[in-house]
Amino acid sequence: MSAIDELKSISTKKHVVTSIEYDCPSQEKEDEVFDTVQGILKHHLDEVAKITYDLEADDKVKVEVTQNL
Repeated sequence: MSAIDELKSISTKKHVVTSIEYDCPSQEKEDEVFDTVQGILKHHLDEVAKITYDLEADDKVKVEVTQNL
């Protein structure tokens, strides 16, 4: 069992925050990330407390998801 799995196994209400930074050298890659975020909102809205999509400098896109567990 990983360290994260051990923390998730604690029996109480919790929120898990995942942050992923993508290198997107093209508009197509930015669109792929954005479309995926839209799909999460469409199909997994009940699992998500918060989701952010930020365009950053140097062709970076940062997505942060707070999940209800």
